Amino acid sequence: MRPVTEFPLPRRGLLALAAGLGIATPGHAQAYPSRPIRLIVPYTPGGGTDNLGRLVARALTDRLGQPVVIENRGGAGGNIGQAAAAQAPADGYTTLFTGNGIAISDLLFRNPGYDWKKDFVHIARFASTPMLLVVNNEVPARNLAEFIAYARANKGKLNHGTPGAGTSQHLAAALFDDLAGTQIIHVPYRGTGPSVTGLLTGEVEVMFASASAVETLIREGKVRALANTAAARARAWPELPAIGEALPGYAAELWYTFAAPVQTPAPIVAMLEKAAREVMEDAAFRTLLMERGFDPAYLGRAELNAALDADRKRWEPVLQRTGITPE
Repeated sequence: MRPVTEFPLPRRGLLALAAGLGIATPGHAQAYPSRPIRLIVPYTPGGGTDNLGRLVARALTDRLGQPVVIENRGGAGGNIGQAAAAQAPADGYTTLFTGNGIAISDLLFRNPGYDWKKDFVHIARFASTPMLLVVNNEVPARNLAEFIAYARANKGKLNHGTPGAGTSQHLAAALFDDLAGTQIIHVPYRGTGPSVTGLLTGEVEVMFASASAVETLIREGKVRALANTAAARARAWPELPAIGEALPGYAAELWYTFAAPVQTPAPIVAMLEKAAREVMEDAAFRTLLMERGFDPAYLGRAELNAALDADRKRWEPVLQRTGITPE
């Protein structure tokens, strides 16, 4: 038998090939990921971002072969955690799970501590959810029309709780005030969990809350849902009218994104995007999202950046009209 002719690949070519395949080579760092990955959630436990983030973390753990560990860094409307993620080493071991409100952070805060567009690579969108207009049992209104009438008759006497100034929940309430001609006083908390507690104890009477944060309370009759904030009736809440049915032009949707510091190496970003896409291609995971009140809404990097830009353009005139200025 004739010997097989060999065409040796130069050492540089071998290393490039190994790196492209995610293979560790002698004298080089271990292939990514070789240790746990931190996923910063810039809100306290118990809210929609945290609830979904934990589902995503478990699913990414299965795809990446290393634990994806949630770190809650709440406060300042998400800015504390988002700034921490932006300033973290860009090595793929710190990532961020947040909401679409990040795209207007600089319109709401003079110094959020980061530039949402320059400091992050936005990797994937996983899901969206309507917020629900909920009231505690001290509010006499039983439906959306009654609530609008009640709030108009009691300007300045109702309070609404949010996870913080400038959050999507704050903007949803501001847009409601603008279109309904009401004046519901804003009470910012340090996260969704504390704001829900405020609703139950009567510190506030109203919330525009992520569905996953209040679903159990609604089912138990502890709070009352009157409407949803999406542009149309929600799949999970078909009995609730969209606020836009009574206030034309109203829509305030909440969706969730996965990001990393901008200098994160391109092969690592590609690996994270591939893992996110595979998670969302899993029918069992999509079913789990819907069972928890989320609507699967995957977008990859290019589509996600366009969606964030569009959301910013939509909210900027609303902020100007409602008088919300940078803090």
